[in-house]
Amino acid sequence: MRIVVGITAGAVLATAGAWLGLYLFGVLVLHGKGSLFDASRSAENTFFVIWVALTAALAILGGYAGYANDASRKEK
Repeated sequence: MRIVVGITAGAVLATAGAWLGLYLFGVLVLHGKGSLFDASRSAENTFFVIWVALTAALAILGGYAGYANDASRKEK
């Protein structure tokens, strides 16, 4: 069960971080005028590729952390 929780937590953190970064880019750099996706088609594709890769990586790390935590509890 801890593995599933770790995977979910990793995926949620990656998603929140990616979309928060996109929002802050729009506010701080573009000053609310337009969107990163309006700027170029490749920027949109790059964002989604990075988002999926980051989500996969953090889900794997979260699952491993849950597995390691569960294994260390069983040893005691």
